[in-house]
Amino acid sequence: MTPGVTTPADFETDDTPAPELNIRPLVDNALLPDWRGAGKVVHSAHRIYEHLISLWAPGVIEAAHDLGVFAELSTGPKTSDQLATACDAEQRAMRVLMDGLYAYDIVDRIPADAGPALYRMSEEMHECLLPGGLFSLVGKIEYDRQLAWHSWRNLADAVRRDNRDETGGLQLNQITEHNYESLVRGINFWAPPIVEALRGGFETLEWPTDRPASVLDIGCGTGLYSQLLLRAFPEWRATGLEAPNIAPIARAQAERLGVADRFDVQVRDFWTESWGSDHDLLVFVNIFHLQTPESAQELLRRSKEALSTDGLVCIADHLVTDEKDAKSIQDRFAMLFAASMLATGGGDAFLLDDYDRWLASAGLRRVAVLDTPMHRILLAGHA
Repeated sequence: MTPGVTTPADFETDDTPAPELNIRPLVDNALLPDWRGAGKVVHSAHRIYEHLISLWAPGVIEAAHDLGVFAELSTGPKTSDQLATACDAEQRAMRVLMDGLYAYDIVDRIPADAGPALYRMSEEMHECLLPGGLFSLVGKIEYDRQLAWHSWRNLADAVRRDNRDETGGLQLNQITEHNYESLVRGINFWAPPIVEALRGGFETLEWPTDRPASVLDIGCGTGLYSQLLLRAFPEWRATGLEAPNIAPIARAQAERLGVADRFDVQVRDFWTESWGSDHDLLVFVNIFHLQTPESAQELLRRSKEALSTDGLVCIADHLVTDEKDAKSIQDRFAMLFAASMLATGGGDAFLLDDYDRWLASAGLRRVAVLDTPMHRILLAGHA
């Protein structure tokens, strides 16, 4: 396999154990004593400190990207001195950076019997950290460099003004086309768990998938969600609606995944132009968190008009099911994701109760909610 390039065969399942996905803690709170009756305060300080140093991770990863470290390691293991020479950096500083990447499990560190250690990047990391891979995070890194770092630093200002326009009303997320293009290229890895959960949801609902079906993917991005559905269900066809600068990415990716004959992407403004009618599945992935309550209701109203009699609306997004007792991983992630939306231009993680009200006003009803690692999938049909 070419480093950083995913092929259709990479989606085939096997019995290989999944890699460990948990992020290891950096502070060993188990070693904290109850120090002179101030144990709770000291424990709390350690816990907050660990949150505060979370910025170390993107710092070292994105610095390595900027320096070209991952591109150098794609050709084979290297010492920190070799990397310093190749990346025009100081030797001691490069060694510090590489040890930071090792501490975060981004690279392997291979001790040598004599001489300096070698640093190696696994095939999985090649895919994630080099451009061109289907699940490459390079777009996300570029988005951070262009927008997110500065925005998070100024979150307090966003809290003061709450992304409101001149009239005082909430505005839609104002992400630029350039930043949007970077981001859609950097979050493809969200798709496979969502599509797999969606397949299970269809089976549980006994919603037939072995018949021809029309899928409309609104704001499709790279189109990966509907493209993976086409790979799973050979009788289906899909149309994606996207902006002019993103549509070519979706077309190229459909070719790459072997579904170009059943996937069509159209440059269309889904706010002002027709969606057509009688679609069996409407797909909204990461669209609703960019909306205001009013625009979210409008999307569902238009969904009702475009949906077939037995069709389903699929909303995959960061929605909160229990605001009062947010103990689930998905709820906590959604609440933090809402903070990121606030920092970077507007949006929210809406409550399930909000969706239920909007669905009812549009003549639709919720039929299922499915959990995935960082999203929930809301399935709805005609009321």
